[in-house]
Amino acid sequence: MPTASILTFGCKVNQYDSNTIYDTMVKSGYEIVNPEKNADICVVNTCTVTNSADQKARQVIRRIIRKNPRAKIIVTGCYAESDRKAIEAIPGVSLVFGNREKTEFQHYLDMINNKKLLQIEPVTHDAIREHANFSMGISSPGDRTRAIVKVQDGCSAFCTYCIIPFVRGRMTSRPLEDIMKEVRRIASTDCKEIVITGVHLASYGIDTGKEKTLADVLEQVHSIDGIERIRLSSIEPMNFPHNLAACLAELPKCQPHFHLPLQAGSDQTLKRMRRRYTTEEYTKLVEKLRSLFPNVGITTDIMVGFPGETDQDFEDSKSFVEEMRFSQLHVFRYSPRRNTPAADYLNQVTPQISAERSKRMIDLGNKLSTTFREQMIGKTVNVLFENCRNDDDELLTGFSGNYLRVAVNAPDTAINQILPITLKSISGESLKGNLLKVKKSEVV
Repeated sequence: MPTASILTFGCKVNQYDSNTIYDTMVKSGYEIVNPEKNADICVVNTCTVTNSADQKARQVIRRIIRKNPRAKIIVTGCYAESDRKAIEAIPGVSLVFGNREKTEFQHYLDMINNKKLLQIEPVTHDAIREHANFSMGISSPGDRTRAIVKVQDGCSAFCTYCIIPFVRGRMTSRPLEDIMKEVRRIASTDCKEIVITGVHLASYGIDTGKEKTLADVLEQVHSIDGIERIRLSSIEPMNFPHNLAACLAELPKCQPHFHLPLQAGSDQTLKRMRRRYTTEEYTKLVEKLRSLFPNVGITTDIMVGFPGETDQDFEDSKSFVEEMRFSQLHVFRYSPRRNTPAADYLNQVTPQISAERSKRMIDLGNKLSTTFREQMIGKTVNVLFENCRNDDDELLTGFSGNYLRVAVNAPDTAINQILPITLKSISGESLKGNLLKVKKSEVV
């Protein structure tokens, strides 16, 4: 049986796309193996959100070629969309194609197996003006206990630092009937959790005149038997539907965790980023979510070193992050991207200052994360256990509703089960707990 490996970088939207490629390869008779093993075909699904993401993709591609020179290397994703020639210039790469061409993966797979690569011509399109294509889907989550379902793709916000509209195209909502067909297929596999994802999830329905909104999607998914949990991936605070929080609170399967990308806690910086909200508006959204969801986990992304970010801007941002009491922080340094306005802004922050600010913000994030986990000790939470164990002590691990990793001494029969766990202590990035039989009303 021919073998294939798939390496995925970046967001959950990219993870979903890789799952569709996984499905296609399995149906074509391939055994999917660990990326560390040599395979006949290796697919690399790239990210391009930062310069370091581009660099990492090139390094990984070259490493695979050195380790397994006979493999056919297929590269796709956002970096393949933004700088196809740079990847094609790497000796040993067999095929490169962008995001919209992922729907043609079966065709390209047939061509590469028939050694007709020279017949492949680059697809020309205006990425900014084109809509996403949803003709591919998944039939199962593979060996996962949760499945990612993409309901929206593309973005029309054009934040001044972001290349995503150039590589993903215009915001496009997936038809609700297609989403439901996919969720029903997934539910039949005994998968317990659905993660609803999109590039700009809050914009679902805007391109279709709001005939259907994200609330409609959640209500429909909630009605599917077999699906016990619904989780949103990342949802932008801009365009956050006014009725969404209340809708979520009325749907018990929806989990109390929200990833709300902040990017900056300074109104001046937010304005230069073209983020279209203020810290006051962001605060009101967080307060509303906290009023509706006790023990809610709120995570975020923070950028440091944006062009023109003064010492005071950074201090304002740091103070605001502390005020928001995030449960987890993803910190990244500004990286100039081609064709974006911020790349030409004056007063670019030096790498030394950016690195120092990054360290301080990461330290704050670690402090906030520890505080949030300490506040959860003694509480009982429902945990969906996964097919993985803690490396140190072989404890079975899973995630609580508010997205805390929990480790418990439990048998393999607990995998893919949602069980009540009383949290006892912090261990590294996890919380240790004990399985406890309690009444459902006592679980948070």
